Amino acid sequence: IGKRAAIKVMTPVLSADAAQVARFALEARAVNRIGHPNIVDVFSFGRLPDGRGYFVMEWLEGETLYDRLWKQHGPLPMTDVLNILEQICDALEATHEKGIIHRDLKPANVFLCPMRGQRERVKLLDFGVAKLTQHETWPRWTSAGCVVGTPEYISPEQARGRDVDGSTDLYALGVIAYEMVLGRQPFLSDNAADAIQMHLCAKPPRPSILWKQIPPRLESLLLRL
Repeated sequence: IGKRAAIKVMTPVLSADAAQVARFALEARAVNRIGHPNIVDVFSFGRLPDGRGYFVMEWLEGETLYDRLWKQHGPLPMTDVLNILEQICDALEATHEKGIIHRDLKPANVFLCPMRGQRERVKLLDFGVAKLTQHETWPRWTSAGCVVGTPEYISPEQARGRDVDGSTDLYALGVIAYEMVLGRQPFLSDNAADAIQMHLCAKPPRPSILWKQIPPRLESLLLRL
């Protein structure tokens, strides 16, 4: 009927790994289990004749939050920050209510879609490392002691390979919020090992050092996250 869609296809190497195929399928099931307007919709899942896994998802037009921050080279306008955070929180609340944790929340997985006559729509992407905390009949494809996530946004418990819950996503949300409000990440490093070490042991610079006029309640919220 002419509807546009995006098709996500696994590489042949990953398709030969049963665990990776299962995780790929888990992403499609997790997204559909949540069913929220701020989470990218997945329509179908299957395998191509050559064995590669794929799923069909809604076509999004716009840019990632990563691209927006890169172009901005500084803090985002506060109206944009509040709009983005509110919608991410709505999506995370729905995700956690279904017993699912994203575990890789970062600006590259936050998509911003312009909407004519409406506020910009946020879509969360990439539940490929999501963990199910309920529905024990579902397989657990990440084992204890296995570190997953992105070093710049990883929570301390996740970096240690320990069990995680919804607070892990909230920690990543705090890093994203800090970056949108202040124009930089709380911890700056040129390598993954140092970034993880700072998340484990260091305290972020107080937001009021970077923005002297920051509202005290906003500074408190960023530090609590």
